[in-house]
Amino acid sequence: MFSRIQKITLFFSILFISFGAFAQNQSTVSVSIRNNTFNHVDLVNAYGNGRTAYASADIKNNAFSMKLDVPNDIYRFDFGDDNYFLVVITPGENMELIIDAEDLQNVISVTNSPSMAFVQDVTSASNRKKEFIDSLNNALQKDKTQQYWSKMTQEITTYRQTATEVDNYVTNAFADMDSLHLLLSIFAPNGKIKSGDLDYFVTQSVKYLKSFDNNYRPFANYQENSNLYYDFKANRTAGNNDYYTLLDNYLQETDNRHDIASKALSPLVPAAKELINMRDSLSYLNLFEKKSTKSSWVAKLVAAFPRATMESLQKAEGDYRVNMNLQKSVGANAVNGAQQLVKAVVNKYQNEYNQFDATISNDIKQAILDNKDDIATLMFLDQFPKEQNAALHEAVINALYKKYPNHPIVKERYTIINSPAGKTGIGAMAPELAFPDPEGNIRKLSDLRGKVVLIDFWASWCGPCRRESPNVRNVYQKYHDKGFEVFSVSLDRDGNSWEKAIVDDQLVWPNHVSDLKYWSSEAAAIYGVRSIPAMFLLDREGRIVAKDLRGAALENAVKQLLGE
Repeated sequence: MFSRIQKITLFFSILFISFGAFAQNQSTVSVSIRNNTFNHVDLVNAYGNGRTAYASADIKNNAFSMKLDVPNDIYRFDFGDDNYFLVVITPGENMELIIDAEDLQNVISVTNSPSMAFVQDVTSASNRKKEFIDSLNNALQKDKTQQYWSKMTQEITTYRQTATEVDNYVTNAFADMDSLHLLLSIFAPNGKIKSGDLDYFVTQSVKYLKSFDNNYRPFANYQENSNLYYDFKANRTAGNNDYYTLLDNYLQETDNRHDIASKALSPLVPAAKELINMRDSLSYLNLFEKKSTKSSWVAKLVAAFPRATMESLQKAEGDYRVNMNLQKSVGANAVNGAQQLVKAVVNKYQNEYNQFDATISNDIKQAILDNKDDIATLMFLDQFPKEQNAALHEAVINALYKKYPNHPIVKERYTIINSPAGKTGIGAMAPELAFPDPEGNIRKLSDLRGKVVLIDFWASWCGPCRRESPNVRNVYQKYHDKGFEVFSVSLDRDGNSWEKAIVDDQLVWPNHVSDLKYWSSEAAAIYGVRSIPAMFLLDREGRIVAKDLRGAALENAVKQLLGE
């Protein structure tokens, strides 16, 4: 029924429950099934690897009934093919249920079972959460502002990608002209080609001219058609002038860059095409092999691409590349800005959901606390991670343990929660520490409530501890005035060594304590410390929020807790 029950129960390797520990009274369960497609049902364990069938029934007229002699616990109505419904059986009850074969996660109706009524209430609350988020998602998809900025993000991203492709074509076209200029400078410094260099010069020149033409054509096509595909001026929304200013600057500078390329390169295109066509036509007629024909073609090339033109082209190329590089980050900002405006809309809906979720979650947690000694609470407890809800887990497990001390899940969780490790887990309230300082005065951890506190277990003989001390000292010096304290617990056995290490390492905070019992330290036992250094970071309420942070991780966590 509830997928989360697997997280609660399958975690434990329990084969079956020892039923002899529970008082039993016969109970009956009568179940009606809407949209029924099942023929048979078994009552089996809800958790563990065992599949003992405690009762079975054939389903007739979309209903079945069972008389049961089983203890109060969570079971499964198993219909086969991974179809099952979780049910709490309480001895002595005559429960009546209505369920739906198409939705085995919910209770349609229940009578004569407080436990299953509790299950119904909690699952109904969870369903309201799902329905609410579905409605918000639907509203978000239809939100006009979200649609506008999502479209803007997509269009700007596409425009930027296209501009990058155009830049590649243009810079390649400039590079082709650079190569032709170099070729002319080497082989025709005075406008004439030596007879022995003629064939090589022609071959290379044709290669550069064709490459130039191939690279310029996509750029020319872009200039001719870009206005048909991109229009960022229409339908602008009010209140976003800063973004539109950024966008317009990016668009204008991109246009300026393309204008530089067009003015520099487009005058060369006709001559390049003419030379290419002339050479291809003459070659087709087998006339280009004549030396006089080649020389005439070369003369036309030299005349079409004079030194002054090629040198001015290099300046234009430099201006183009400078603009291109400067606008890369502006283009990224234009995309990111549109994404942020989409995110702002999403966050509005997210905040609305968070508020609703918090209300429903609080209602469910209160329902769990109101029924904390009901075994059914195990079905929902792990919806709330122990790290953030230690008090809830402790209250429920302690209450269940009083009622079900031999229940395997309850017993195991009770042992964990009440162990030193359990009492000092993330999310738990830090246990009190009250031990003498070097002068013999008792210092209490609780006296630091309201401060962000680092409990630091260390010793003068511990090399790793003392290597970490400078970092702890630096964090203390930076954040002490803002509400950060260190509570150092030493596992020393020699008071002189302890005091000397405090002085030598400049551990300037006042809260140093130790009972000088080495590894028999009572403080270490309370916190389950078995190796040092060991650190526990507490928030202002005294709750453990992190363990064993080192270096920058410690400083970042302290800053966050202080609201820096």
